[in-house]
Amino acid sequence: MDGESHVSGVPPRVPSQLLPRPRLIERLDTGPDAIVVQGPLGAGKTSLLAAWAAQTEAPVFWCEPRSGRLPFAQMEEFSAQGGALVIDRAERAGAEELQRLGRLIDSDPRLRLILATRSARTLPELSANTDAALDLIGSQDLMFTADELAPAGFDEQTRQELTRASEGLAVAVRSKLEEMRLGASGARERLRRLLRAELDEGVPGEYETARQLSLLPRIDREALAAWGISDRTVSALDAAGVIEWDGEWASMHPYLRGVLAEEAERSVPEETRHALIAAAVRSSLIHRDPQSALRAAFDAEDFALATEVVLANMVELLEARDSTYASFQRVPVSRLRGYPALKLTLVLLSNMAPETRPRALQLLATESVFQRVQPNRGSHRERVLYRAFEAAALRLTPLANHALPLVRGAVDEFLGLGDEDQEALGRMGPMLVTHLGIGALYAGDPDLAEKCFDLAYVKHVEAGRADRVDPLSLMGGLAALSGELPRARRLLSEAESAEWPPGWRGSSPADFFNLGMAVLSLETGDVPAVDAHLAAAGPFEEIIEHWRLFALIRARRDRFAGEVEAGLLRLQLLRQRRGSAPGTPGGRSILDVAEAELLLSAGRPQLARRAIERTVAHSSMARIVLAKVELEMDRPAEAVQHARQVLQRPGLRVRNRLEAELVLACAALRTGSAEDARLIAERAVELIRVTDLRVPLRTIAPRDRSSLVAVLVEAGLDPSAASSVATESSPVEVGREPVLVLTRRERATLHVLSEAETVDHVARRMFVSRNTVKSHLRSIYRKLGVSSRDAALTRAAALGLFDGGESGEQEGAEA
Repeated sequence: MDGESHVSGVPPRVPSQLLPRPRLIERLDTGPDAIVVQGPLGAGKTSLLAAWAAQTEAPVFWCEPRSGRLPFAQMEEFSAQGGALVIDRAERAGAEELQRLGRLIDSDPRLRLILATRSARTLPELSANTDAALDLIGSQDLMFTADELAPAGFDEQTRQELTRASEGLAVAVRSKLEEMRLGASGARERLRRLLRAELDEGVPGEYETARQLSLLPRIDREALAAWGISDRTVSALDAAGVIEWDGEWASMHPYLRGVLAEEAERSVPEETRHALIAAAVRSSLIHRDPQSALRAAFDAEDFALATEVVLANMVELLEARDSTYASFQRVPVSRLRGYPALKLTLVLLSNMAPETRPRALQLLATESVFQRVQPNRGSHRERVLYRAFEAAALRLTPLANHALPLVRGAVDEFLGLGDEDQEALGRMGPMLVTHLGIGALYAGDPDLAEKCFDLAYVKHVEAGRADRVDPLSLMGGLAALSGELPRARRLLSEAESAEWPPGWRGSSPADFFNLGMAVLSLETGDVPAVDAHLAAAGPFEEIIEHWRLFALIRARRDRFAGEVEAGLLRLQLLRQRRGSAPGTPGGRSILDVAEAELLLSAGRPQLARRAIERTVAHSSMARIVLAKVELEMDRPAEAVQHARQVLQRPGLRVRNRLEAELVLACAALRTGSAEDARLIAERAVELIRVTDLRVPLRTIAPRDRSSLVAVLVEAGLDPSAASSVATESSPVEVGREPVLVLTRRERATLHVLSEAETVDHVARRMFVSRNTVKSHLRSIYRKLGVSSRDAALTRAAALGLFDGGESGEQEGAEA
């Protein structure tokens, strides 16, 4: 039986044109007891081992299996003297032979084994039968690099082009070198003949099967079954070095695949190719490998199939943005017309990178026009998906004010989809409903927002997805903002303990979770915890969606921490950086509320009125702040009018209701209406008891605190809640004005003052009189709370007033 094996004892001749491979030769020299060199047909394994054998000083015994058998008689005789046993084409050795080979290696520590194979099964089978240390020189190691082509005498650019054209495969490198040196051609055709000759020795039809497998980069068992390809054929192709089969996926070296795919494109009818690709995609790739499925559908120009892939995997495809965008780049945009889901995906992909964001707006605009001109293109499910996306995206455009009717219509359409259509949307359906909820929230319909978040949460839970933390966090954050603190704690606690998808904890899906936790910490007066939750979201300037709400909560944190001036400055800088960001009127009013609350706390009701009046029609929060401004200016009747308007609004959030009731109570006490104050206080105490709210109590004006506490306690307010009424810090020293009211001319004076030594120098630089400079300096000193030039410059530097030159004027700052 041993005589059936090919035994020469000595290595084959080294080809004269062989390129040296010093990095691999060194690994063969210094490797452990056993080395497996594994690579596809044409990877240069035999040539590499022959080159190593020619230069090693150790004795070498070279052999190949025949009929699955190894020449153990000769191998055992050689092992007695020690040296290197080299086995080429080891994929031909049967399992029993590899078991026996393992025992032989273990029996003599002087024996080294270097084994070349085309099959991925050889290494695990050998490893299971020996205690020897094993090293693998795999397919990627065998691929030629540009540096290894330097001895061929070509420049760097040529070497790079050669490695790209050959994909580093040794047989392709040699053929390309022949073409470049001798002008010969036909390397790919010669390789096809070699493949056919190799495969014709195996199972009938192997070559045609290999050609079929070249239609896709990789394929799994389900797709193989859909194509009618047996495991026996796959194993034969693996042993032949044409594919690499890991037991789950079959793949082919890119160069070999390209050679075979060229012939498949010529000889296999287009209709047959497309049918095979569609069968593989639908059988498994659409679920297991969406990237390959999408590329295959695009290569086949089957846009209906590509739509199926996108609808089932849109979130996964978006998460792998760069790879997915590269697939879309292979298709002219004009070919996507009439396929709304594909156009939508391209819009989303484009919007994810700053350099392609302008393209996203252009694509969205053109597709919107097309959808209106030809409203029946695409399936009903696709059209619903597109209209939902359009409605959700509108909040991020200058047309955000018109979003709410579209959002409501899109939610109704989504709810009207059948179970099969909703299931076909996969993760994208609930995620889109979540974004519709965000659009509803900023457009002024928090009830619809909550409905959307709840629907998305249920859909994710039914499917067993970790994505549920996104709508769950939004529900919890909205409950905290609205004042439903017990519900907020329950929802956010559930979100905190849930499993989050990879990367979500540190990205935008966690923003509303962090926001909600900051609100809860603010209610308990835990400023360090507020800081920690706000910091977890990262710089507010980089938050895409909810940065205004973060700014509001930070402004409230600054009030309670006694940092009103710093809070005003931070808000000013944020508005400068994000001033052109689109949004709804309700969303934009959030910053006005934050500014007005800070100004009111700083004792500047006139400036607070100026900040809040422009948006009072768009927000209950804004009208409550205006009511507090009226109280501060001793106009209780006007305060009552604004508070009542808030209370008459349908769907009023409980936090706003409590704030309005407290304004009414303070107004009643100021006008001597004790009985009215008592009735209002009873309602307020019940709200406090149910919600556990504290922040509204802490913002009561100092002049109203003692009288309001008395009436609230009389109405049954818990002593612990009563104690929180008088805990707000007094952040501004008497007579000091906030940095916010520095005018543009005062800022210019500060900058010149930092460079000039005297008032006269400042006056000359600014082309004004000494008295004008002195007037500006008096105002600056007063506003900064200092009394000297050096102190003013130090304080201005500490507050960052020199950052950005003279352009840092705050809106409304010029008197």
